[in-house]
Amino acid sequence: MRKTWLALSVIGVLAWIVIGWIVLSGPKPEIIVAGEIVVHGPSSVVGSWDISNTMITAWAVIIFLGITTWLATRSMKLLPSGAQNFVEGGLEFLVNQVEDIAGRERGRRFFTVVATFFIFILVSNWFGLLPFFNAIGITEDVGHHVFHEIEEVHEHDEHFEETKKFGAFVMEESGGVGLVPIRVRGVDNPGDANAHFEIEEGLSAPEALDHYVVFLANTFVEDFNLGEHEGHHLDAKDVQAALVALNNSETAPNIILDDHHEHGVPSALLGDEMFVSAIEFPAEKLALVIPLFRSVYSDVNNTLALALISFFIVEFWGLQALGFGYLKKFFNFSSPINAFVGILELLSEFIRVISFTFRLFGNIFAGEVLILMLTFLIPFVIVDIIYGLELFVGFIQAAVFALLTLVFAMMAVEHHDEEEHDDAVAPENEGTTA
Repeated sequence: MRKTWLALSVIGVLAWIVIGWIVLSGPKPEIIVAGEIVVHGPSSVVGSWDISNTMITAWAVIIFLGITTWLATRSMKLLPSGAQNFVEGGLEFLVNQVEDIAGRERGRRFFTVVATFFIFILVSNWFGLLPFFNAIGITEDVGHHVFHEIEEVHEHDEHFEETKKFGAFVMEESGGVGLVPIRVRGVDNPGDANAHFEIEEGLSAPEALDHYVVFLANTFVEDFNLGEHEGHHLDAKDVQAALVALNNSETAPNIILDDHHEHGVPSALLGDEMFVSAIEFPAEKLALVIPLFRSVYSDVNNTLALALISFFIVEFWGLQALGFGYLKKFFNFSSPINAFVGILELLSEFIRVISFTFRLFGNIFAGEVLILMLTFLIPFVIVDIIYGLELFVGFIQAAVFALLTLVFAMMAVEHHDEEEHDDAVAPENEGTTA
């Protein structure tokens, strides 16, 4: 009987894997470290006001917490029940934890900030596990974007200052909002397992154009396989062959030439014989789905911002408690040893920002990548286990960040509280002695 159940369990798991692979098998996910820009805002003196998908998620978390709190507290009762009971129970648990560590007086002083850190990080981390994250987004037309960058470099008569990498998949449609496509084919660039088109640093715009035309022919034209990846250097015949192959295909991209040489980019090898003004994709396109939602702290910019907030609030509490005397622990020149220790203390304050930033970012980003890759490799089974693990990791990282902030806050005001305690005890002892 036991063997029968074991066999049925194995068969069930294998069947679940097959179903998941059929339903969710998609392209190899693009792993991008920086938060993707969803809305390109206007530029200003301080930079461009772009809106990233991690920023949208942060706003969604704020709205969710605000609405949840309002619904739970709109009709407060002396005997709580339902949502009010859940919220009050959660806050009471947090208050007790903070007071157990910091004491009643200091715990109440630090509670608001520490609890805000914990709740916001926890909800943000768990939001990142929702099924539509990294699945629905804005479809970005990569094919036109590549040519646009080549045009911009040519207009400024410059070379590419750094290597540019473009990842994409061959899709039927692009533009607007869409789902991550299922069973689309990756860019079939021979020798490039990561499906990237790359413009090397130092290339001019005409040279980059030649490589791009050959790349498009390799990708979209059947039986065209120019082995540029094997160390073969392009020559005029290669570019001419790629141009002819593209224009003879009904479904491949069309290379639009400008005979008047007014607008566009010339070929480096063919010269004015191939003066490209535009590239059109009549059928399949090079595109990616840029997710509308992504886990807030999978973007290092957000973890850095949170670390800086923690840093400044701790320093504020230290100055509030000790005044300018707080700076003595960093700048104490009473002896060489104290001066050296002060420098170490000062360095540790700034190193703490780096530690806070990359601890939270590394754990959340690694979990997101792991879920993406396992969904791609073995949907429905292994990824379920990772989801459970990520729920735990999301809680632990929120608790670690909040508690470390609390500990550093206690260290910042500790000396002040000890002095007050000594001052209070001294008169009492003197009176007793008399």
